Order: sequence, then C-alpha cells, then structure tokens
Amino acid sequence: MKKFLILVLSVGILGCANNKTEQVSTIKIKHEKAQKISEMMKSYIENNFDSSIISDDAKIKFNQLEMTKSDFEDLVNTHHAMFSEISFPEGWMETVNYAGNDVKNAGGKYAEDYGSTWTSQWSDWTAVSKISGDTISNHCFFGYKWENDKIIQISAIFPDEAFNKELAMFMKANKK
Repeated sequence: MKKFLILVLSVGILGCANNKTEQVSTIKIKHEKAQKISEMMKSYIENNFDSSIISDDAKIKFNQLEMTKSDFEDLVNTHHAMFSEISFPEGWMETVNYAGNDVKNAGGKYAEDYGSTWTSQWSDWTAVSKISGDTISNHCFFGYKWENDKIIQISAIFPDEAFNKELAMFMKANKK
C-alpha cells in the first residue's frame, strides 16, 4: 500500500511539474497596428500617401497582380488621376498573432505562418470615375502581415472588373 501511495503521489507531482500552458492565437480589435493602417489609408484618401509602415521589400499582391512598394505608391497616384470622391472607410479590422499547435501543425504553406501577426481589414472602396462619371464600389479584403513594426506582405482581394474597365478608358484617354 505504501508503494502504491508513493506511486500515486509521484505521478501527481510529475504531472503538475510538466503542465505547460500551450500558446494560443490572440485576436485584438482596434489594436495599434490597425490604427497605423487606418492612418495610412486616410493618407491614401487625402492623396498624401504615407507608406512608411510598409517595408521597402514588402510583397504586395492585389488579386493576381504582384507589385513592389514603389508600384503600390504609383497606384495611389493613378487612383487619384482616375477618380474623385475616393472613400475607403476603416471597416472591420482585427490583428491576430497566430500561435499554438493548431497553427504549427497546419501543414502546407500555412505552417510557415506559425508565430506571425496579421491585421485583416474588410471594407468598401468607393470612388467616382473622372472618365465615365460612374460611381464604383468594391467590397474588399486586405491582409497585412507584420514583422515587428513594418508590413512585410499585403494581400488584397476584391472584384476588379469595373476598375479594369475604367483603367482601360483612362489609358485610352491619356494616350500620347
């Protein structure tokens, strides 16, 4: 009986000593990183784009179009040449730090995101075309991957048919 009691106590003590808390993903709403994105997008709307939070070698992808930070800055200028009354409200933003065994064991290309931090933004971009006069509105999603205090990746998903139509008219009207 004494050996049994020692065995039970030993298992209990060892079990408590090895009880490690697993890291879990965290979600923050209205986080400081989201605020920085809000400020950047406000500067976009005001045609005074401040991209200082974006890393110089960031990977940026709008639907299937890949671009550099410089290309992104040029796109802002093109938007303001093509459109007036540009609106891009803050929308819904949340910042997630991905951690825990569920992420670590995800497999495939997503396994490399273990420990990464992303801010997700859902919003509606709206503007009036300077060429056609049409109002264009696109529901969109932006994912911003952070490394420390810099955005190192942007992934944007939105319908681009109306924008591409306006871009073709803009290019034709501005042919030199």
